Amino acid sequence: MVFKVKKRTLGSRIYFSMIAMIVISLLITGVSTIYFFKNQNNEYHLARLKRKEQAVMLALKYFVIEHNIERVNETLDKKLDELANIHSLDFNLYNEYGRLFYSTIEDETKEFLAKETIPATIVDSVITTNEPIILEEKMDDQNYLSTYFILRNQSTSPIAVVNIPYHKDGERSRNELSSFLSTLIQVFLFLFVGASLVAYFLSNYITKSLQSVSEGIKQTKLTNENPHIEWSGDDEIGELVSAYNRMVDELHESADMLAKSERQSAWKEMARQVAHEIKNPLTPMRLNIQHLQRSITDNPEDIQERIDKFTKVMIEQIDTLSRIASEFSNFAKMPRPVMERLNVVDSLTSAVDLYAHTPNVEVIFTNKMGNVVEIEADKKQIIRAMSNLIKNGIQSIPSHKKGKIEVVLFEAKEHVQIAVTDNGKGIPSIEKEKIFEPYFTTKSGGTGLGLAMVKNIFNEFGASISFQTEEDKGTTFLIVF
Repeated sequence: MVFKVKKRTLGSRIYFSMIAMIVISLLITGVSTIYFFKNQNNEYHLARLKRKEQAVMLALKYFVIEHNIERVNETLDKKLDELANIHSLDFNLYNEYGRLFYSTIEDETKEFLAKETIPATIVDSVITTNEPIILEEKMDDQNYLSTYFILRNQSTSPIAVVNIPYHKDGERSRNELSSFLSTLIQVFLFLFVGASLVAYFLSNYITKSLQSVSEGIKQTKLTNENPHIEWSGDDEIGELVSAYNRMVDELHESADMLAKSERQSAWKEMARQVAHEIKNPLTPMRLNIQHLQRSITDNPEDIQERIDKFTKVMIEQIDTLSRIASEFSNFAKMPRPVMERLNVVDSLTSAVDLYAHTPNVEVIFTNKMGNVVEIEADKKQIIRAMSNLIKNGIQSIPSHKKGKIEVVLFEAKEHVQIAVTDNGKGIPSIEKEKIFEPYFTTKSGGTGLGLAMVKNIFNEFGASISFQTEEDKGTTFLIVF
């Protein structure tokens, strides 16, 4: 099965392009927002932890100095409990060797957040640099920040390492992000609907302008008087219209010049062909007159017999001249077709009946479509063209052969088609390309106008004509409406 893909119009391409840009903008904005929000969230928690750390560190240092604490003890534990309540934080207190001394954590997270020992590298780092360090840790898919700082006594000797495990509150962050994205999606849906309407009307406006130009261009024909397209806008479409109007003016001039040239060429060719066709019978007529003149002088006793023979020959030649004149006259005076809705079955039947009693030739009509098959055509001209095709087929059949001409009406690819098949001698390969040219003929007594006239008639109906041939087997002419 073959599926036909309909080409998208310019308007639809503009519309879908604008919609695609809106959707892409939404996706880019959404991704950027999520990325920015996460970064901002991380920066917020880091800055908050640093503020808490500074406040706790100053309070503990002041407390150690005020109470002259030389090493970790229960007094310091109580201060940590107090600070934990004030700042809503948890604390782990390690001695100067990194062993856990006290923790304010009392829930199930203590096992993970209050480690029995901390790495020596952390202890060494905070003692050496005297600066807090912040590490990011993970527990059960939850992200934590841990800050470590050193606590010294009055003599600046390290007495403890204080650890503050800080939960980022990922659930709260996710809720905030979801709420923000939900609002963003609602705003974008509103913008999307509005932008879709704007895109629709804008694409229609652009394509409507181009359609008016397109309609004018479609109606442009070489033989017609083509009107200018009116356009008031001074834009790119206006430039296109101006270029089209200039082309129309130039086309009118070129068409006039071409028509004059074609008429001159046609008359020259017609005159040459007429002279050639008339000259052929004139030569034997002249010879017969001379022969008759000599016969009257040399053999007067046989004069009546010779006059009868001379009269017969002259009448044949005059008939030939009359036929040639009639064919050229008919071709030159081809009337414009009178188009009507007609039943092609009746026309084909009439054309076939004209040759139904041709000696030694069987002419048959086969209808594969039904009794009524309507087409737009000129009834007289279609009978004339079909008669010419049948006659050509009959003339192509050798005298020693039983002739058969078959006219078939059928439908193929949703088109009405007519096939005219003969069993004649066929068309030689060298003559195939010239078969529809005026004045080309393979017959000694023909003018070469028959098939040219047939092609012109069918072209006037909007139909096409082609042929298939095989030498010594026959030819099929196919007409497609």
